[in-house]
Amino acid sequence: MLLAIDTSTHYASLALADGDALLAELNWRVGQRHGSELLERVRWLMREQGVAMSDLTGIAVAQGPGSFNGVRVAVATAKTLAFALGIPLYGVPTLDVIAWGAQVAMQPIWALLDAGRGEVYAARYDAASAQPIWSPQPSNDDGIAEPYVITTPQALAARIHTPVVITGEWREATGDALASALGEQARFTSPVGVRRGAWLAELAIQRARHGSADTPQSLEPLYLRRPNITKSARSQAAPGAASIADRADGEEATHAL
Repeated sequence: MLLAIDTSTHYASLALADGDALLAELNWRVGQRHGSELLERVRWLMREQGVAMSDLTGIAVAQGPGSFNGVRVAVATAKTLAFALGIPLYGVPTLDVIAWGAQVAMQPIWALLDAGRGEVYAARYDAASAQPIWSPQPSNDDGIAEPYVITTPQALAARIHTPVVITGEWREATGDALASALGEQARFTSPVGVRRGAWLAELAIQRARHGSADTPQSLEPLYLRRPNITKSARSQAAPGAASIADRADGEEATHAL
């Protein structure tokens, strides 16, 4: 029984999967209430499905990029649950989850997330390439060699020279800029349902089959950009306090569920 957790942006999603079967999925607009709503929704989903903590055999989490607070809450909660239950943990980059929803496309896929400051988080995927685990496929033809990047819509459009599918979450101005620059070269997926917990669960199951699990000690959020505030008062108060504070965000889950 796998629990998938994604609170990467102002949209959040949870899923419960048993093997290849999706038992339940919950998607909602969380806004900035990641910390206050996540555990409540997890409790409700598990209760409705009659699933107990002892039934879980794996935890999947979208590890970013995205909202700093949203990513931190999800990763801290997932790490604590996996550690407390002694079960495998699977961290999946949020852009991988987004792109998976368009993986039947014949063209290269660009997954985007708004990064603020007029920029986007971006990664390129090639559904036609043979790869055991779904991951970005950077192309030198696009001028991008790194798997996950921060770029402006204008700079991204300048690197695209072939038909592509663009999917994800972005500001209206970003979509307008890309549509104007790319014209018929770009097809945009619907803004409704761009990220689902079921997709995260699928990718975690894929990783489990290839023995690609993380540990609570090693998994870290994928921010790409440093938070504006890099140290909290708690982390400055004593060595190691930051990790303890992060862990506390998830420890409530073990008791509450």
